[in-house]
Amino acid sequence: MKGKTTRRGFVKAAGLGMLGVVGGSVLGLTGCSPRGSQDALPNSDDATWDEEYDVVVVGAGLAGLATAITVATEGEGATCLLLEKSEQPAGGGNSQYSSGSVTYTDDAAAFAKYLKALRGEYTATPDDILEAFAEGSAGLRDWVIGLGADESDMKFTNEDGSGKGEFGELPHSESYRYMSFDKKGSKSFKHISQFALSVVEAHDDVVTEKTKAPLTDLVLDPDSGAVVGVVYDDDGKETRAKANKGVVMCCGGFENDSVMRQDYLSAPHAHPVAGLGNTGDGHRICARIGADMWHMHSCAGFWTNAVALDGSKYCAYRKINKQNGITVAVNGRRFFMDWDMSVSGWPQSDKLASLEGDVGCRHGHQQFGGEWSLLPLPSVMWFVYDQDRAGDAYVEGSGDPVADGFAVSANSIEELADLIDVPADELKKTVDLWNSYCSQGEDVSFHRPPSTLNPVANGPFYAMKLCCELLNTDGGPRRNAKAQILDTKGDPIPGLYSAGEFGSLWSHLYQGSCNLSECLVFGRIAARSALGLS
Repeated sequence: MKGKTTRRGFVKAAGLGMLGVVGGSVLGLTGCSPRGSQDALPNSDDATWDEEYDVVVVGAGLAGLATAITVATEGEGATCLLLEKSEQPAGGGNSQYSSGSVTYTDDAAAFAKYLKALRGEYTATPDDILEAFAEGSAGLRDWVIGLGADESDMKFTNEDGSGKGEFGELPHSESYRYMSFDKKGSKSFKHISQFALSVVEAHDDVVTEKTKAPLTDLVLDPDSGAVVGVVYDDDGKETRAKANKGVVMCCGGFENDSVMRQDYLSAPHAHPVAGLGNTGDGHRICARIGADMWHMHSCAGFWTNAVALDGSKYCAYRKINKQNGITVAVNGRRFFMDWDMSVSGWPQSDKLASLEGDVGCRHGHQQFGGEWSLLPLPSVMWFVYDQDRAGDAYVEGSGDPVADGFAVSANSIEELADLIDVPADELKKTVDLWNSYCSQGEDVSFHRPPSTLNPVANGPFYAMKLCCELLNTDGGPRRNAKAQILDTKGDPIPGLYSAGEFGSLWSHLYQGSCNLSECLVFGRIAARSALGLS
């Protein structure tokens, strides 16, 4: 049924003329509906449903795919409409651009303790949602294999619990496990999103997927406030689909909406590195009907990557190696612990001391004053290194960042400073101080690990222009442990659920690869809640 414009019965619901349609402008932003923010909401008198399903899922990333799979495999014939606004059947958000690695556990109690330690003092994220995630993670491996994944095409990591997690200083970090499809050796799938899409397509008797079909509104019952359907754009036609059991919002984050980045992350200049489809559409629609928001400050981001000198392009993800030099701002000075790729200093050894003293960049969080925070980065930065490290500093394109338009070079530090418009005396002092740290084996200023102390001493010298990079946001409608979206009073909005990064459970520190796990776990929970399953 994929791609077909079906009409399920032209059902005229009892009292449909009284139903309210919502959408438009919220959060102070332009609405995702085609109509303007000042237009009156559409009159639903004498309206009819064009289609009818049991569950409507909005967004076909991994969370939406997991939701649709659960409806198909556990719903005993329940029907599902899967809407995707992009032309990509596996979603236009971040899922298919991720590593494809999924975290699971074989000790839910220990994993829940680790999750609570990662939460820290952000206690507005309740224990039960973290416990639900841990319990769901304990069943993920069996679930994926049970859906037909070939274990011989997969890789499983840390099965013996010998490796520490991303925040290995915290108790029970070793309770995580990893699984992924082997990108090189797999005979079937290379990514969990490809596999999940294949399962959805195998159930096209009950799942109808439509691409290039953005949600424009939710339909409410005026008496109960329950969400009873959706309005979406089907190739330019406004189409109303009834949802007998619920609507599950799997719309991803808002990292590609520049205004929301300004308002919630204070990062107007941050560059989104993954999918382009996460633009806050669902946030605006849910806010319009009174959904509470949480974790709007939280994200995986704010490390550096290369940007072309003219701003026309960005370096591919993880293609510069920051241990080869130093980072300075427009004043010519270092200003942070600048060994800051997306994940650096992941503790996997016995060298851990404490969170207060260890350093690294763990999905953007860095140790700052003994606490791990997302650091504000300047809009212009420069990665400075010398000829001795040039072969490893940039491993993209032609291998020459100057030829590729990302860097400039000069025979002296003073000449380099002139090319990048920073004070030559400051840059020279910074480089000299750095080289002294390298000689003595200790970065007294920002405590980079000794293995990353490489001098900037032998010309020609390079300065690569850097930007602030952003992988994903976590904020969105507040959800509970049953995946129900809550209103500003803390009550569930009947008939409305969510999964994935759309109102994610991550409030503070993040364990790598848990985003995909959350997509799977809460996709399953949301579908079961909508279907009335325990």
